[in-house]
Amino acid sequence: MSSSELTKKIAVQFKPKYLFAHIVLLGFGLLLLYPLIFMVSVGFFSKEEFMTTVLGLLPFPKNPTWSNYLVLFNGSADAAIQKYFLNSTLRTIYSTFWALLTALLAGYVFARLKFRGREQLFLALLATQMIPATIALIPTYLQFARWPFAGGNNIFTGGTGILDTWWVYLIGGPSINIMGAFLVKQSIEKVPYELDEAAKVDGAGTFRIIFQILLPLQMPIMAFIAITTALGTWNDFITPFFYTSSDHLQTLPAAITRLSSAAASPGAVPNWPLIITLSLGTTLPALIMFFFFQKYIVQGLANTGIKG
Repeated sequence: MSSSELTKKIAVQFKPKYLFAHIVLLGFGLLLLYPLIFMVSVGFFSKEEFMTTVLGLLPFPKNPTWSNYLVLFNGSADAAIQKYFLNSTLRTIYSTFWALLTALLAGYVFARLKFRGREQLFLALLATQMIPATIALIPTYLQFARWPFAGGNNIFTGGTGILDTWWVYLIGGPSINIMGAFLVKQSIEKVPYELDEAAKVDGAGTFRIIFQILLPLQMPIMAFIAITTALGTWNDFITPFFYTSSDHLQTLPAAITRLSSAAASPGAVPNWPLIITLSLGTTLPALIMFFFFQKYIVQGLANTGIKG
């Protein structure tokens, strides 16, 4: 393409009447990105310079250092960042896998199987989504602490149950993804039942129908469930913060919260540049994931459909 053709193409796409709208959108975009830019800039401060500097709108140190970013990527004695990253990654993969599996199976059950009380049971499950998660903190804590024959418990009492163990993540993480099951149910109901019957005539069983016939048709929905679950699990600090205390069990958000709490103790000198840099390390994976897969969120919801 010649330079003249490129100029004409740009001139056709750009319309002066939208100039003000673009300026406004650019301004709001920079405003939304400001906290991220501020975190990146603070990451170049040393602990000492940060404590003696009056921060401006866009602070930048006189003596920039890479030490905080080296800690972020390489780990250190006071912030075992690699361990926290690994724990967060493993927990996110594990929870996302179970969310996809339970959403697919539960969605199939409520969309295809006919049994008494099906609609009432499904409405009851949906109603549980109206309960705030914070209300379940104490009951969940007691459930983990009284787990039978675990952590020194004599049936239900006498020990700590599964608190401060990997079982908090293995048992407490997986559950039926109610909203995912709702989306899969709505999507499967749009697939003609004759497709299932044709597969049965060819000798396909229930699981073959689910995983070989229906699953490929639900990929936008499954991608949406995977992305939203992964983002929620990656950013979750409540589960590790309330139900674990050992350092080797911490995920990245909970570890940063503990570092901040320890820094706020009397006599302690907080290393805020390091804490802010670690927070940046928590934010970037979620932003990158959302940036590359945001189209699947819209596509997944658009393909669900609501039957009237």
